[in-house]
Amino acid sequence: MTNKIGSYLTDELEQRGWSHSELARRAGVAQVTVSLVIAGKRNPGCDFCIKIAQALGESPEKLLRLADILPPALGDNATVQEIMDTLKQLPEQEQEEVLKYAKFRLQQQK
Repeated sequence: MTNKIGSYLTDELEQRGWSHSELARRAGVAQVTVSLVIAGKRNPGCDFCIKIAQALGESPEKLLRLADILPPALGDNATVQEIMDTLKQLPEQEQEEVLKYAKFRLQQQK
């Protein structure tokens, strides 16, 4: 079994220039827990995933799926799931603009 959440967190921390302790501080969790989850030596729980998601500004569903707590979204590939997670963070008006653009691109394909 792969450590999807550990790989994801490693990439996120690198991109943000954060240490394990910085993520732990922002999420309000123990630094040792962050380190163990990233190393694949501890399975994260729901509470951990939700707090980490909030600290990263991500949807809790994304972290819960990466931790295999929630099943993969039906019919969604990784790209579609990432688009959905990103859209959920935008204001409704901007979500509508993205939808219009996607429909425009679809029309161009026909």
